Amino acid sequence: MPPVITTSTKRKGALTPTPLARRKTHYVSPRMTRKIRPEKGGYGVFANQAVQAGELLVVWGGDVVVFEDWTELSPVAQRHSIQVEENLFLVPHELPEVGDFVNHSCHPNAGLSGQMALVALRPIAKGEEICYDYAMSDGSPYDEFMCSCESVHCRSRVTGNDWAL
Repeated sequence: MPPVITTSTKRKGALTPTPLARRKTHYVSPRMTRKIRPEKGGYGVFANQAVQAGELLVVWGGDVVVFEDWTELSPVAQRHSIQVEENLFLVPHELPEVGDFVNHSCHPNAGLSGQMALVALRPIAKGEEICYDYAMSDGSPYDEFMCSCESVHCRSRVTGNDWAL
């Protein structure tokens, strides 16, 4: 059996090893909650408190896999992954996590900071759905769909080439 990789955490003045396998690999702001949204594919993420511009909302975590390995994953794992670079995808360890339900909008209130973090682009009111433009992360045609964001800026169809618009 392979060794368990551990880190140390400070407890009662002493360092105690903690297996990495039991640690969370993602972060979801406590200001967010998942709600049922059948018209948007199942769920959406909403602010349960006011959110300030620039506030960190999600840091996705998981394993980075190349496209060829990604195609071998279950449809659920594929749907909840995020493209982080050309031919590379971040696949969460825990399926699904709340951050995996952030929907697309052509006029988003959240956006990427780096390749794995989502921040508020403007103040977000309590009860407002948190959305980002998938063109910020998707540069491949693996997840193209008809858009239902209802924004006046809607592109109607979300494609892997939207980043070039």
